[in-house]
Amino acid sequence: MSIFLEKMEDVTGLKPVVEKLAGISEFEAYRFCDDFADIHKRYDVFKIVYSGGAAILKLYDEAPEAYECEKKIYQSFPEGAPVPQVLGFADGFMLSEFIPGDDLKEVTDETAVAAGRSVAEIMNAFPMDREYDRTEADKLIARRKERAEFLQNEPLLREAYAAYLDRLKDMPLTMENGDFLPINCIYNGERVYIIDWEFGGFLPYALDIARFMAHSGEGKEYTYRMTDKQKQIFMDTIYENLLVKPARGTFDRDVQMALLDELIIILKRYLTDLTVPREAEFELYYSRACAIAKKLLS
Repeated sequence: MSIFLEKMEDVTGLKPVVEKLAGISEFEAYRFCDDFADIHKRYDVFKIVYSGGAAILKLYDEAPEAYECEKKIYQSFPEGAPVPQVLGFADGFMLSEFIPGDDLKEVTDETAVAAGRSVAEIMNAFPMDREYDRTEADKLIARRKERAEFLQNEPLLREAYAAYLDRLKDMPLTMENGDFLPINCIYNGERVYIIDWEFGGFLPYALDIARFMAHSGEGKEYTYRMTDKQKQIFMDTIYENLLVKPARGTFDRDVQMALLDELIIILKRYLTDLTVPREAEFELYYSRACAIAKKLLS
């Protein structure tokens, strides 16, 4: 995966909102793109470059619910949280500060610590011993129950997933990103900033932790690069910095359950459509899911 910027020759459509939110009329705009899996994707996210600085403009063209969700979440963060500072929302756009740095497609020991600290900082701002609106959490649990239906012919995975579903009902909530992948992090050399909160909300606390690690490994078969040591550093840093937390054994088990969920998301298309060839990806995720399931049930 390679994120790159594509210069826009015509910025007429962006001028009114940039002028409205930032008072800037002269600027250049660059669209964020990537070529993941050799598919050229162009995002409705733009780097706005003007005299004296830069900002990020995000368009929610056909996603009004995402616009309202991200707006509500950003407004809930305390000052100084490890997220971009939002400059304003208007007409289906969000303008936020530009944070120079790199994503975490290739994690190091240093960035594993920084990411763990930022996750803990968000969780401390929304501690797990409080009561939160359960609307999004209940929707998520309902979707997970539907997901369990395709595990009927997988007794090991079905039993472990049932234990996960049972735990989800009581797992403490905190503010979660909802899509906490390494590419939704920016490391500026000192701190990791977490971006893209359109799928966020008050959700079971282990989900983001698991998603950050689930699709990472040391081999080229993984989307992102992270060693087992770095995953442990990440988890240890979170736990050590949490002000409100469960017992360490409970924390580790909750994360393992959420990891199982992440792996089963990938397995769904193989287990529901037997015509899909079960090649390297299936073998990788299936073996990992079975190993976690056995550990959870032992």
